[in-house]
Amino acid sequence: MYGNNRGRNNQFGNNDRGGRGGRGRGGRNNNYSGGNRFAHCEICTFHLDDRCQRDNCRAPHFLKRLGMASGHNGTVRDVALWGQQAFTASSDGTLRLWALDSMKEAAVIPQCKIEIDTLPVEKSKKVTEGVSSLLLESPFLFVGYEEQTPAIPDVPVGRIQCWNLENPSMPPMELAQSAEMPFAMYRNVTSLAMAKHPATGAPIIFSGGADGRIAYWMFDAATNAFTCAGVMEGHALAITRLKVVQLGATTALISSSRDHTIRIWDVATYKCGTVLSRATGGHANIVLDIEIWVSNGEPFLISSGYDQQIIVWQLSPPFAVMYTETLDSPALALCTTTDAVDGPLLLLGHDDGSIVIKELPSFKYKTVFGKTQTNVGHTDAVRRIVPGPAHTFFTTSGDRKMMAWQVTGKIADIQS
Repeated sequence: MYGNNRGRNNQFGNNDRGGRGGRGRGGRNNNYSGGNRFAHCEICTFHLDDRCQRDNCRAPHFLKRLGMASGHNGTVRDVALWGQQAFTASSDGTLRLWALDSMKEAAVIPQCKIEIDTLPVEKSKKVTEGVSSLLLESPFLFVGYEEQTPAIPDVPVGRIQCWNLENPSMPPMELAQSAEMPFAMYRNVTSLAMAKHPATGAPIIFSGGADGRIAYWMFDAATNAFTCAGVMEGHALAITRLKVVQLGATTALISSSRDHTIRIWDVATYKCGTVLSRATGGHANIVLDIEIWVSNGEPFLISSGYDQQIIVWQLSPPFAVMYTETLDSPALALCTTTDAVDGPLLLLGHDDGSIVIKELPSFKYKTVFGKTQTNVGHTDAVRRIVPGPAHTFFTTSGDRKMMAWQVTGKIADIQS
């Protein structure tokens, strides 16, 4: 399906301009863009790294890279913004803190050991996933990772530590389910999210695991620690992303999984009320990422899958599919942001390091950037895209880098 919008009065993809959902492969001299050829579909690639010196440059000065952080020895899996600084998490087992004005490394925090002790007869070292997820809810930084514990020294488990950024010299708190289970999850902690309790307003921390379970944690003032209040079960395989959204009077947690499904949970009851699957028009393979986008006060869910589908869901009963689109390769990461005049955009990160920019709500392809396409950007799979202030966004990749970008132009100026 290419740009298939469903239902009456559907705002998504509802235009006659067409445009395939795939990645563009355009460069300075190549106008191929996601299956169609447009003579004026490019942005200024010199402006991407602030090198354009043309007085009357005809290509839109739409996007600029603000900086690049390089120092990790493994895939950068997540990024969390903290004022004028950012934390990154990596499969190399470390957290790193960066000054955003200079992209200089401010601190290296060895979070976990990634090599697993092996028997002498084993020829190769086994490694863990390292640090996989971050959640910054000031003043706390939650870090999800995989590591062995003294209780189970031969098998890595999912662990969560919580740093108090107001007192960083203090040792971090360790989140453990119980004395009998002195760790957070049976498997790696793949995603973290926070919601406020509907009745008390107290923060609830959700952790999604590679075992498909979602644990929820609440702060206990008596013990000065986060304790596990329960576990939500339903997914059969690893959680890939957790998102919290307000649906009318209901606070909902949305989870996506490698089991091809998306579940919507009521935070007040911790019960799953809706399952979005292939049977309901959903994905036929791993759900890679999800994003919430609000249009005219109405929230929508955007999901991407290993089946190369982008699906837009209505976030009210009957949770109908509003729009689908087939890409030429799966979108590993999703993010919504805005252009310089607050026009809504959708960013899609791919396995070759490219990032496609689409206009919302039309889903019209606008441009693509990456090292291969524009000589500026990532060289390996894009793992995470996170929005920032003032039309900025931040990307992480298997190329061991984190990059900061700013949208400096209007999406309407890109002709297509």
